[in-house]
Amino acid sequence: MTLCHSLFLLFSFFISGISGFAQGNQQDLEDWNPGYLVTNEEDTIYGPVSLHYQNDLVQINDENRLITFGANQIQMVYIRDNDNSENERYFYSFPYHPYSDFKPNRFFEMIFSGKYLSLICREILVTETVPQYDNFTFRTYYSTRTRLQKENYIMFPEKKVRLINGPKKELINLLADKKEEIKNYLSAQKLNPETQEDLLKIVIEYNRLKSEK
Repeated sequence: MTLCHSLFLLFSFFISGISGFAQGNQQDLEDWNPGYLVTNEEDTIYGPVSLHYQNDLVQINDENRLITFGANQIQMVYIRDNDNSENERYFYSFPYHPYSDFKPNRFFEMIFSGKYLSLICREILVTETVPQYDNFTFRTYYSTRTRLQKENYIMFPEKKVRLINGPKKELINLLADKKEEIKNYLSAQKLNPETQEDLLKIVIEYNRLKSEK
């Protein structure tokens, strides 16, 4: 191998390394959105924010100083999407565990805040198996893919959080004090509480019914 050829390969490797590094940083920056957070000590910190549902941590770049907080240290996080500056999102820290009496704080996005009932959600990564048909071999193959999915929750006063992922009957029983009214409302409007849009309508209706007492 000649000296010129060696230098060319070294230069090509160097350039590709810089390109990969730049792309990696660009991908990292896409996870950072302008915003601010409020700590339990009532301190408000402004800067690019990155929220991590998986471990319930939030990071903020405060004048080139990276600070990490757990959900138990935060009251609220505000984020404005990079892709859509009009899309403002608010996240709050609430205690939750589906089975245990010990309920660690977790981050939830506030969809609707009501006096008697609120709608909140979390985003999770779901891995699923998908069939794919090959037109050349006439066989069906299976591959896995990961997608983002929202889990919807309702929250009663005193931060009592309940996951909504079961049949309509389960939701109706949770709203027992307005059971018949909600049951009739679901039937008349043909609502599916598994969708966030319909669940939001149910939450709003429940608040309306409670306000009429």
